[in-house]
Amino acid sequence: MRVTPSMMTVSTLTDLSAGYERLATTQHQMSTGKRIARSSDDPTLAGAAMTLRSSVSRYDSYDRSLSDSKGWLGAADGALTSALERLNRAKEITVRASNSGGLSDPSARQAFVAELTSIRDDLLGLANTSFEGRSVFAGTVAGPAYDATGTFLGNQSAVLRDVDPHTTVQVNTSAFAAFGDPAAAGGDIFAVISRLNTAITNKDDVALAAAHSDLDTAVTRLGSATVTVGARGAQMENVEIRNANERQRLQGLLSDTEDVDLAQVMVDLKSRENAYQAALQVASRVLPQSLVDFLR
Repeated sequence: MRVTPSMMTVSTLTDLSAGYERLATTQHQMSTGKRIARSSDDPTLAGAAMTLRSSVSRYDSYDRSLSDSKGWLGAADGALTSALERLNRAKEITVRASNSGGLSDPSARQAFVAELTSIRDDLLGLANTSFEGRSVFAGTVAGPAYDATGTFLGNQSAVLRDVDPHTTVQVNTSAFAAFGDPAAAGGDIFAVISRLNTAITNKDDVALAAAHSDLDTAVTRLGSATVTVGARGAQMENVEIRNANERQRLQGLLSDTEDVDLAQVMVDLKSRENAYQAALQVASRVLPQSLVDFLR
């Protein structure tokens, strides 16, 4: 086959173009640190990288959900711990009032009633604890869990958060589980304290003993709710560690999939620069002379 000057020109330019494209690709890899610039460069690699990047992004959402969950549980834990302290103080007052002669002194009775009323007000405030504008004891109802009279305004619905691919946690706390069901036989804690005050005011030993028993039940119930919230908080700490480990694993896989070996790229870049320069020099000698060269 006869090789014509035009064939040599086309072949040389094609080779130069391919060499320049390889050089440009290597320069892009060097500047970005990534193996591919477009999905079409390597569809399989690009697909794997997109899947891994999506998984990492999903763990960003889990992190936000975890932070929100820990906030809810932290607010509830603080409120329940303080409420338990106030209830224990109410129990101390009740024991003192129940002792022989405890109800005979009008000044003592007045002091007992005043402090128990203050405790009840404190408990109402704690029962209306909120996190980012949402009551942690009102279920899914907006606004406070209780009004000033101690009437429950919320519901018992659960507020759930997905904190990892396999874990959904309830971040709110049931008001009835913590403070008692107002419709139950003993009523809620606010009704119990009101009965204590009435018994002390009326010097009613029998009613005081009954209210004291209900108070013991309330303390046990509130203690159980506090333990439950603490256990959920500990669970969130474990989930946070697992998520951090999984995120690190996924980011490692993503780096292995799409990041270049900079040392190798530097070697390739220098090699391709030399090859392209050499190709240019050869082309300047191989390409056919122009008409002007013949006329000289």
